[in-house]
Parts: sequence; structure tokens; C-alpha cells
Amino acid sequence: MSFKCTKIYEDTYDKYVLISTSDKINLPNFLDKNSKKLAEEIIKKNNFTAKSSEKISMTLVNDKKLLDLRIIGLGEKNKLNNKNIRQYLYDGLKDITGKVFVAFLDKELDNMDVVAEVVEHINYKFDKYFSQKKEKFLEVSYLTDKKVPKLIEGYELSKISNIVRDLVNEQAEVLTPKALADKAVDLGREYGFEVEIYDEKKAKKLGMNSYLSVARAAHHRPYVIVMRYKGEAKSKYTYGLVGKGLTYDTGGLSLKPTDGMLTMRCDMGGAATVIGSMCSLAKMKVKKNVTCVVAACENSIGPNAYRPGDILTAMNGKTIEVTNTDAEGRLTLADALTYIAKHEKVDEIIDVATLTGAIMIGLGEDVTGVFSNDDKIARKLIDSSEKWNEYFWQMPMFDLYKRNLKSSYADMQNTGVRYGGSINAAKFLEEFIEGKKWIHLDIAGTAWASGSNPYYTQKGATGQVFRTIYSYIKE
Repeated sequence: MSFKCTKIYEDTYDKYVLISTSDKINLPNFLDKNSKKLAEEIIKKNNFTAKSSEKISMTLVNDKKLLDLRIIGLGEKNKLNNKNIRQYLYDGLKDITGKVFVAFLDKELDNMDVVAEVVEHINYKFDKYFSQKKEKFLEVSYLTDKKVPKLIEGYELSKISNIVRDLVNEQAEVLTPKALADKAVDLGREYGFEVEIYDEKKAKKLGMNSYLSVARAAHHRPYVIVMRYKGEAKSKYTYGLVGKGLTYDTGGLSLKPTDGMLTMRCDMGGAATVIGSMCSLAKMKVKKNVTCVVAACENSIGPNAYRPGDILTAMNGKTIEVTNTDAEGRLTLADALTYIAKHEKVDEIIDVATLTGAIMIGLGEDVTGVFSNDDKIARKLIDSSEKWNEYFWQMPMFDLYKRNLKSSYADMQNTGVRYGGSINAAKFLEEFIEGKKWIHLDIAGTAWASGSNPYYTQKGATGQVFRTIYSYIKE
């Protein structure tokens, strides 16, 4: 167990970490008179003022025992929020392993959820394919006067974040559509939600022709994953989640270059995100009803591959001219959205997808694009992100963008014009929501870290966004 709470100081830890604002460094009472005096002299000599991410380490003799102490700075108290506290804690703790005692010097900042999340985040490493595994971990005992709940939300969600990251980081030859479906079944049993799997034959019977066309050439066959969590039997309101589940994307006949394929294990990031949302809602026993759908498949090349110029008939009867087979995610989501709206009778829908490179051009790697037909629910979701180290920005959805999807041969085309690519994709998806309240989250940037974000210094999956969805539904 990497994190636990304690109400008492003990002298048995490898290291002691104190977290201080720059307003005033109040050393704790568990330091004896001589240790406290020496610590004050070291702080003064090194001009340590507890600025944000600043840290100082020292070794003291406290009650005749060596005490390895570090103080982490948070900067000015009036400038702190949940997001930057995480960053400063991460900066101060990321190089520490072993059994560590952690305490805020200002009790008003006591936040077990944030500390637990940072500890799990530091400990995460996807080293399955390394011959040398990570052996040293950070184990924190956190000093708090607060009542400790049976389930510490920040800790439980961080463990689920590790599941999300493992799913996204796993190589595509291992995490096939079938393997993803099997994993959902296992997680449903573990966390307490129902899972139903539809094979290709069932999907065809449902009329999911747009989705099945994308899957046509793949060796690994497609599976539809339907998850249901009933947290409030008396409520008739059901939230719908849809995740893009491309376990690998070559681009199809509109073939990606090699560099573009290297991270395509991440193209099921939307599926991992909504699966993480289901796990968290069930684990924390949130009293809401949620149904989740993932249309999982691979976009491959072969003699049976769908082609640019093909015209597909989606589940809702609308026809689509394929202008680029690398715009495949929206074709799978089209049928998944129609299915959840018509057959599961949800009241509102959130879909999550690594959908467009265009969103990264507009917002960079660290901000999720939000698209919605209802500004009120979009605002509520964005507000829900304030508790977490996640950033969202609402994009325009003017009807004039619809003209970008016009086709000379079908009801619409699947790519639209070059400019406004992420909005064009969202307007395409809007055609399949059956008039439901709806939010589309484009996580093409935020699902995968390049290593440039100071909080996500490891390249690979971030495990973001599911926490915000969890909070939105919970609240």
C-alpha cells in the first residue's frame, strides 16, 4: 500500500517531509529544541523561503535519533489551488523512495486526496516489457487530523488511473478488441458493474455498418462492449458514456506514416477513459445510473479494406461518403452514439475520443477540447475539472460548420474541409445523437504525454479526464 493516513508522529520512517507555504515556516512540535534550532539555522543560511517547488533537505539528531528531513515549498498561500499544489508536491516528492512521513505545516491545507494522487502518480511506471523492473517505491504515511473515510477518493481514483494508463500503454498486439472486451468483463466483476459483449454478428444485426466497415480488413475482429452501472434504482435518469475504441489505427488505405503509427496504441484512449469512469463510479458507490458503450476494433489494411470513395449507411440510416479512411474514429462513434441513444435510452451522452490532430493544433497537448449542444452541461463538466489536475476548453459549435461536411454523393462526408478539423468532426458526431443532450471530449492531446508536461514527465498514457467525468456525474 503506497498511501495511508496517520494521526501520530513516529520515529521509524526513512524520511520526513514537511510541506510549507512561503508565508511562514512553522517547524513542528515533534522536533526537539536543539533539532528545531539547527533546522532554523540551516533554513536561514540557505535563504530557503519555501517558494513554489523549492525544497531543502537536512539531517538532524532528534531525540538521539537521526532524522532525514525535507521541506517542500508551496509559495504564497493565497495563490494556491488544487492544480498547482499537485505540481509542487510532485516536484518535491518525485525523487524519494522508501517509507516517508508527510505533513502540511499549515493545517488549513490538509488534503489527503491530493497527496494520495501525487504519490500514486510518482509510483506509476509501465515497465512490463523492461528486463529490469522498478523496484523502489514511495510509501507515504500522511499526518492528518481529519476523519479518514473508508475509501479515500483521491487514492482510489489514482489506482483506477493506473488501470487506464496500463490499457493505453499496452501494445496493440496484446490489447486487441477481444482483449479489451475481456478486460472490461473482468473489471465489471471486480468493481461492480454489468458488462455485455456483442460480437460482429450481433453488431451487423443491429445495423452498425459504419463501424463494421472500419473493422473489415482487420485480423482481430470487432466487439461492442456495453457496460451498465445501476447506482440509484429509483432514478429514471441515465447518463450515457461512449468511448472511441480503436485498439490500433494504421489509417487504413489512407495510410499513416511510420511516425504517425508509433503512438496508435493510444487510439483507444477514449475507451480506457470511459472504462475508468465506470470503475470509479462503481467503486465509490455513486448513486447515479450510467450506461457506457465502446465499439472496439482495429483499422487495418488488406484486400477487404474499406476505401476512400465508399459510401456507408450508418445505423441511423444516414449515408456517409468516405473521403479519408484515417478519419475512422468518427465512423465507429457514429454507430455507438446511435446505439446508446436508441437502444439504451440514456438521457444525456458524453463521448470521449482521441479524435483529431486538429485539437492539438488549437489547444496543445494539455487541454481537452469540449464540444456540446448544451452550454449548461458543458459548463458543469468544465467546472468539475477544477478539483483535478485537468484542463478543458469549450469550442464553438455553430451550425455554419455543417456545410463543411457536404457531399456530392451522400448525406455527408466523413472529413469535411481542412480548416476547423476538430469542430467538423464534432459536427459529424452531432448527426448521430438522436437529439440528446451531448458533450464530446476530444482527448487527442491529453490522453498521451510527450514528456514535456512537468506533471507527466514519463512519455505515454496520462490517465486523465475520467476523474472529471466521475465528478460531473457524481455532483
